[in-house]
Formats: sequence, structure tokens, C-alpha cells
Amino acid sequence: MDLSKLDTAARAYFDSLTPAMKENIMQTGAKLTTKNDLERFVQNSVESLPGVTVETK
Repeated sequence: MDLSKLDTAARAYFDSLTPAMKENIMQTGAKLTTKNDLERFVQNSVESLPGVTVETK
């Protein structure tokens, strides 16, 4: 992922993530540019963890 391609809201969200999640995103090479893209990626990543349930609003 190219951090310079993130919009302002996406960059603020990325900066708020844990170091482990930031590393996960960077290692995937995913083409994420918006906050919505990042939120969806994080939700999907967390939901794929064994024993984790994510409630949506």
C-alpha cells in the first residue's frame, strides 16, 4: 500500500491503528485509498481471526 495515496481521513484512520494492523495492511500490498477501504479491510481481517465476532452498528 502506498501511504501517499491515502486521503486525509484514511491517513488519520491508518495512523490510529495498532502497529500490528498497520504492518498487516502494508504487507498485503492492498490498493486502499479511502477510510472506507481501510475500515472494510480491518473489519474483514478481524473477522477472519478464530474465535472473534464483530458486531456492526
